[in-house]
Amino acid sequence: MKIVAIVRFLLIIVIPAFMMWRSYKKMGEEERNDFMTEVTSKRFAATYGLVALSFIFISLHPIFEFAWLKTGSAMFFSIGMIVNCVFVWLHASSKWKAVLCIISALIGIVIFLWWVTK
Repeated sequence: MKIVAIVRFLLIIVIPAFMMWRSYKKMGEEERNDFMTEVTSKRFAATYGLVALSFIFISLHPIFEFAWLKTGSAMFFSIGMIVNCVFVWLHASSKWKAVLCIISALIGIVIFLWWVTK
């Protein structure tokens, strides 16, 4: 079972990360600076960074079988989605669009927490 988990981890995390790194190397200097500015922002780290970290933890859980990996994954995903909801609410052009985004994010949190705990 651990072989399957390792292969799944490689397919889901490592290969896309390698492809993103390769794309970064092909970018021009100005595009690299714009990309690094966006990736190193607090908003990106607090939203997409936490969600990505939660997916890394959840994909490592079958390999190492530590219970704290599932707990940490659920915690990081929930915090990332809640912070994303706050940013969407503050910067939305239309509050109705923000409400729809927040509702879908909350549904995503519930589904993810249900999936993690089963």
